[in-house]
Amino acid sequence: MKFFISLLLMFSFYSFAEDDHHNHDHSHDHTNEESSKKDKKSLDAHVHGVSILNLVQDMKQLSFEFEMPGFDVVGFEYKAKKKEDIKKVRNALGILSDYNNMIDVPANANCKEEKSSAKVINEGSHSEFISQYLLICEKISSIKNIQIKYFDSFPFSKELTINLITKNKKMAQTINRQDNIINVDGYFN
Repeated sequence: MKFFISLLLMFSFYSFAEDDHHNHDHSHDHTNEESSKKDKKSLDAHVHGVSILNLVQDMKQLSFEFEMPGFDVVGFEYKAKKKEDIKKVRNALGILSDYNNMIDVPANANCKEEKSSAKVINEGSHSEFISQYLLICEKISSIKNIQIKYFDSFPFSKELTINLITKNKKMAQTINRQDNIINVDGYFN
């Protein structure tokens, strides 16, 4: 239950951090073989080159959710139809399926992956990639920094807006490929 409350807080916090983004019209029908209607998530406003990482701690759990405009991941936003584009999407989903391609949590925290998912959502002329990772960390308080490897995996990416929520603290910051370490010293307990 605490985890769901944290997620609700994260989404309210997320809307606060989204002020610098512009809106696209996303009222078109949702059709995509990689995600079904029950998985549909309205494509939020976004800026090309700027992705979002929502990070929530609940006890020993760390939940990471990356939201990335299609352009940042594969270089285009339309639904892939050409063989070359389909190959790029499949390759990206393969990269996103392994959290080790996106983040590096210190080994001394003894984290184990509990769940992960990666999908692409297409609406109209826009696409968005979503990847989620749930880690259980036995020594969560030992985490002082988290390296973001997202920029190494996706060269079109320029910035990552991070929204962090823990039991007692919140943080919002933007990082880039030159400054890709999140200082979380004192956040997890």
